[in-house]
Amino acid sequence: MKPDTTLRTDICIVGTGMGAISVANSLVGAGRSVLFIETGPIRASRRDRPALHIENVGRPFGISTSRGLEVGGGTAFWHGVCAPLDEQDFLERPWIPHSGWPIGRSDLAPWYAVALDFLCGASQDGPGGTDGPGSSALQGTDVFDAKTYRFRSPPFRGKETLRRWCDQGLVRCVYHSTALQLLQEHGRSHTLVVGSGGHRFTVKADRFVIAAGALETPRLLLNSLRKPDVPLPATPWWLGRNLIDHPAGYLSQVTFHRPFAGKPGVEGESAPEVQAFPGFMLRGEVQRTRQLPNHAVFVRKGISRRPVPNKAVMSFLGVRGPRDVALSHLKSLVRHPYIIWRIAHQKLPLSARSRYGDLFFMTEQLPNPHSQVSLSAKSRDEFGFPIARVNWRLSDQDIAMFAEYHELLMSSLRGHDEVRGLRSDPLARWEDTVASAAHHLGTARMGSSARDGVVDRNLKVFGFDNVWISDGSVFPTAGSVNPSLTICALGHRLGAHLNRMRA
Repeated sequence: MKPDTTLRTDICIVGTGMGAISVANSLVGAGRSVLFIETGPIRASRRDRPALHIENVGRPFGISTSRGLEVGGGTAFWHGVCAPLDEQDFLERPWIPHSGWPIGRSDLAPWYAVALDFLCGASQDGPGGTDGPGSSALQGTDVFDAKTYRFRSPPFRGKETLRRWCDQGLVRCVYHSTALQLLQEHGRSHTLVVGSGGHRFTVKADRFVIAAGALETPRLLLNSLRKPDVPLPATPWWLGRNLIDHPAGYLSQVTFHRPFAGKPGVEGESAPEVQAFPGFMLRGEVQRTRQLPNHAVFVRKGISRRPVPNKAVMSFLGVRGPRDVALSHLKSLVRHPYIIWRIAHQKLPLSARSRYGDLFFMTEQLPNPHSQVSLSAKSRDEFGFPIARVNWRLSDQDIAMFAEYHELLMSSLRGHDEVRGLRSDPLARWEDTVASAAHHLGTARMGSSARDGVVDRNLKVFGFDNVWISDGSVFPTAGSVNPSLTICALGHRLGAHLNRMRA
C-alpha cells in the first residue's frame, strides 16, 4: 500500500486464520464486500523475521510455533483434528473458577454440523465411534468414556480457500500488514490504522471483525483503548486476562496383553481421507463427584518401555515442514530415535504391532485472570505501538488436579483384564515438560455482561456497536479438545448473524 492510502469495505476482518475464514464463508456467499488484513506473508518460514514479536515473561510454550503469522493463520500448521466441546464444557461448574458460557451446547449444535461439513465434508453433528489403541481397555473401566476425534488428511488449509476467493474477485486480502489501532467515536469504530513496510494506511468499514488470535486480539484492542485524551468505551476488566491453553504431553505407559496395530478409520465414512482416532474422558458424573476438569487422554502406540522424550517430542508440535526445522530439532532426531519412529508412524501407512501404549494427555487449564496478555511497558513495534506482553501461567491447582486425575486413571487401569502392566511416571516430569498445544484461548472471553466478559453471546465487543471477535480468545473455558471445530462453528454463526443484521 502507498502511504496514506485509504481502503473502503463493508466488513474488515483482521486475520486470515480459522475464525476469519469461517466468518467470511457466510459473508462471501451473501455477496458482502470483505477485506482481510493479514500481518504475515503468503508463506512464512522459521528463517523469516517474524511479522510480530511478543515479550514473553511467563512459562515458555515449549513448541516450535504456537501461532500462524502468515496467510491462513493457524490453519497453516493445523493437524486437522475436529471434535466438538462436550455439553458440560458450556455449563457453570462450581469447582472450575469463572466457568460457564452464555450459550449452550444446543446453541452450537447446528453450527457444529456446518463446521464439520466445511472442514471435513461430513455433516454429522459429531464423529462416529471407532476402535483403536487401547480403546476397549479404557471403555471397560467404570470412570472413562470413549470420545472419537475426526480428522481429515490432508487438513483444511485456509490459504487455499482465501486464494480461490481472491482469484474469483469475491474478497480482497492485504498481507504483510499489521492492524495497529481502531479509531472510534461514541462506541462506533470507523477506521482501522494499519502498518506496512514502514508506512501506514487506513481501512474504512461499516463493521470490523477481529480474528487475530488470543495473543494479538487483546494487543489490538488494548492499543485502541489506551489514549487517555479521547473518550473511549471503558476497557473490559477481562480483556487480556485468562490466557489458557491445553497443557499437553506424554506421561506414563500401559502394556497390554495383546498387541494392537494400525491407524483406525471411521467405519462407513464415505470420504476415504476422513479418519478418526479414539480419546477418552472422565464421565460427567465422575468429574462432578471428584471435582476435576474435563481432561482427555489418548493411548498412542509406543515402541519400547522407555519414557517418551516429552520436551523433544513437543518441540516438533508446531513444525509445518522442513522450512521450520531448526538445529535443535536435528539434534533431537539424532538423540531420540523415538521421534523418527513417531513421525514415520503419523506420515506413513505403517501397521506395525505393539503391546506398548504411551499415554498422551491434553488437559483443560483452569481459567486464571493472572495468566494474561497485556501491553509491554518497554518494547514497541516499528510504528511506536506497544507489543503484546505474554505471561502464560499454570497454577498449583492445575498441577494438583492433574495429579489426582492421573492417579485415578492409573487406578482404573491397574488390574484390568487387558492390561499386562503399567509404568507410572513421577508428576515432577509432567511439571517440567508439559507444553502448550498451540491452543491460545480465553483473553477476550464471552460473557453475559461486561462484568464477566469482553464479548457478548453474539461475539460483539462490549462498548462497541460494530466490532466483533472471531477466534479462540472468546472461549471462557478450554474444554479438552482441539478448539478449531468450535472456532469454525462460532465463526459461521457470527457470519450468519452479520448477514441478518444487514437484512
